[in-house]
Amino acid sequence: MKATHPHSSTVKSVAVSLFCCVGSLLLVAGCATPVKTDYKAGASFSQYRTFALLPLPQKTPAEDRELILRITQPAREAVVTALTAKGLTEAPADRADLAVNLKGQSLPRVEVRDYGYTYPVMTRQGTVMVVENPSTSVTTYTERTLIIEILDNHTKELVWVGSIKRNSSRPVSAQVLQEAILKILAEFPPHSSR
Repeated sequence: MKATHPHSSTVKSVAVSLFCCVGSLLLVAGCATPVKTDYKAGASFSQYRTFALLPLPQKTPAEDRELILRITQPAREAVVTALTAKGLTEAPADRADLAVNLKGQSLPRVEVRDYGYTYPVMTRQGTVMVVENPSTSVTTYTERTLIIEILDNHTKELVWVGSIKRNSSRPVSAQVLQEAILKILAEFPPHSSR
């Protein structure tokens, strides 16, 4: 037999429902992870003066055929804006000190959550464990990773890499992509070499 306090049941149900709604909104809006970076030890970033953006991949996902058309120019503008603000100059690919490579990855994800909270209730017979709102929610979304590789164009070695992940169920927007690029390149060059 289930023992519950009339008000605690309602409050907990509302709290769980609110939690589910907020979680769903965050997934729809997209949650970004902190930027992760790494760099080649000993690289002298102060020697680099020019950069060139490598051609963006032309392969598009089946569910978003217009992706490349929609993001190519905004991605280019964000890279140029971020790097020129750091004192670098865009140059032809054969004469640039650095080559900038943008890569993206999209993976479908399924998240299953069981909200079957258990809590004790005191009764005349003793303590009874009660399961409140024993439901399971299933959410699907896409985990997207944006990676920016910066290579020494003369040695062809990777000298810096930055990445960010974002969970979303919406198509990639140019504005969100630009914000992600600027956020990643804000970490370039490494703090130790600034």
